Amino acid sequence: MRRSIRKADAFLTFLAMALELFVVPDVTPVRAAEAQTEFVYDEYYGSISDVINPTETLTIPSEESDTVSMGLYEKGVKIINVEKGIKRVSIWGAEDLEQINLPDTVDYIYISDAAKLKDLTIPKSVSEVNLYAFGGETLDIPTNVSVLTLDYCDNLKTIKLRPGLTDFTMWGCPNAIVTIPSTVSYIYCDNYKGVSISPDNPKFSMYQGSVYMYDGLWIASSDMKEINVKPGTKVIRSQALCTAYAATSINIPDSVELLEEAALAGATRIKKVKLPKGLLCIYSYAFEGLGADALEIPSSVNYVADNAFGGYNGVISLENGYNSELVVSKGSVYRSDYSSLLYYPKTRTALNLEFGCVTIAYSAINGCAFTSLDLPDGMAEFWCDLSQCKKLKTINFPSSMTYISEYSLAYATPASLAKYTVDKTNVCYSSQDGCLYSKDKDFLYSVPKAKKEVKVARGCVTIGYYAFGNRDYYDPEADYWYDNRVDIELPGTVTDIGDGYYYFDTAKVDCGTRAARLITEYNDLGWHVISYEFADSSKDILRKIVVSDDIQLKKTDKNENVTYTVPTGLVSVPAFTPLHEGKNIYVKVSFTSTKKSVCKVNKKTGLLTPVKKGTATIKVKCELTDGTSKTYKVKVNVK
Repeated sequence: MRRSIRKADAFLTFLAMALELFVVPDVTPVRAAEAQTEFVYDEYYGSISDVINPTETLTIPSEESDTVSMGLYEKGVKIINVEKGIKRVSIWGAEDLEQINLPDTVDYIYISDAAKLKDLTIPKSVSEVNLYAFGGETLDIPTNVSVLTLDYCDNLKTIKLRPGLTDFTMWGCPNAIVTIPSTVSYIYCDNYKGVSISPDNPKFSMYQGSVYMYDGLWIASSDMKEINVKPGTKVIRSQALCTAYAATSINIPDSVELLEEAALAGATRIKKVKLPKGLLCIYSYAFEGLGADALEIPSSVNYVADNAFGGYNGVISLENGYNSELVVSKGSVYRSDYSSLLYYPKTRTALNLEFGCVTIAYSAINGCAFTSLDLPDGMAEFWCDLSQCKKLKTINFPSSMTYISEYSLAYATPASLAKYTVDKTNVCYSSQDGCLYSKDKDFLYSVPKAKKEVKVARGCVTIGYYAFGNRDYYDPEADYWYDNRVDIELPGTVTDIGDGYYYFDTAKVDCGTRAARLITEYNDLGWHVISYEFADSSKDILRKIVVSDDIQLKKTDKNENVTYTVPTGLVSVPAFTPLHEGKNIYVKVSFTSTKKSVCKVNKKTGLLTPVKKGTATIKVKCELTDGTSKTYKVKVNVK
């Protein structure tokens, strides 16, 4: 028996030695790989920005920086240990993260896309917490946290807040229940259904699911069908109804005196609104998107912002047909002296203004069914939002126009817009080929978004920064953003292209000009390559090539070349390939010697090799892809 045990011991010893011999070498690279986990330090931002070869358990060191700002997309990190000394932690793309251990030196936390992270202990040193798609059901916020932001934490049910918190933001957390402590002075939520406010909070209170401030300002509503504004309320704050998606009715007490910007905006399902009799002021976009078919403006109103009716599509009338600030004519709303248009019925297909109207508010005509917008003579300035005029194709500017907003044309016009025209007697502006220019056409202001081919006027020097604006458009049916680029022809007079590069697909330029240089320099950046060609004839391109003067050589010279310079935009290649065919921006240069006995030359590089005293002629043949060529001659004297 003992002999058998000894044999077994011997066998196990032998097996262990064998395993040590054959297994250990295989284990070593694994350990080495683990040891190769490296952190990338971003000197510009002064933070740890990435990790190479991460393991499931990752320890973030504090030697290099006290800031972590790092994405973990598909890196498989499940546990993070942050070393003491780190002050700011920003982790996003943390889809595999299950646990994070933070030291008491951390002051700021941002964690995003962490659905598997079910528990988070916040150190007492932290003052600001931002969580996006946090997976936990409960969250305990210590007294030291003053700012808390929660976005799309679907699982979150219980949030324990403590005095010390001052700013609270919660969006997309439909199941969360929270009580706002007395110290909170800023609240922004998309749903107040689960929100209550501590009775000792001096700034906020709640009434029938809505939040109020100072007992006179209505801040926001819960998502309920019927909204009853608290009696005695004087102000409806900005965007108070923006999250009231389910609201179908609203009762506003006559105590309300002020509608702040976008106060009733977004309540698309509310079909009837009775404005309070004591209303005094209406600010911009107060009714944007409101579903009410009609609005009656009380006679008490004595201030109306220019864009008060922006984004509203219903019928507007005046109480008893009168208001000191407004007048309604044929469904349009003007200032009381008819000088400015504030609202125009959206069903109108043409602009017909009352006599004396010389100003159109920015949002007044947006959404109208125009195909052509004819601005009246006498109007001097144009700054309008036309982005929702989906059928608009042409804008016609009168002789009186002295200011046209380039920004408005760039960012607030529809994709259907194809043409600008300007009265020939206008002293400030002109138009050519549907584009808007300065009077002498040295400045290009705007290119309509529907225009796909642009031939810039000869003599134009500057293409305005906003000339091409934001041409990209979104197709909701395909759920896709399209690049709306143009084919452009740039004359040699152009010296500044503004911000148009991104929107150029192909370009035709004059060889050797600044415009050619701007295009090639942009292409060198590699962001978006613009395919270009020359407008010049082949002979004109070849004439712009400059070859070196006559050359004096000694018999011992070894490194002398025949040199040549091609104009900006022209690319010299040693031979043509199928990629070069049909493109006139490429030139093939070759060299031959008339007297090889005096001086030889490399056919491709132009390197000279003197042989004996005498004179030779070097022929420099420059050939384009269409077969057109020009030969230059350089005399070489060998002494």
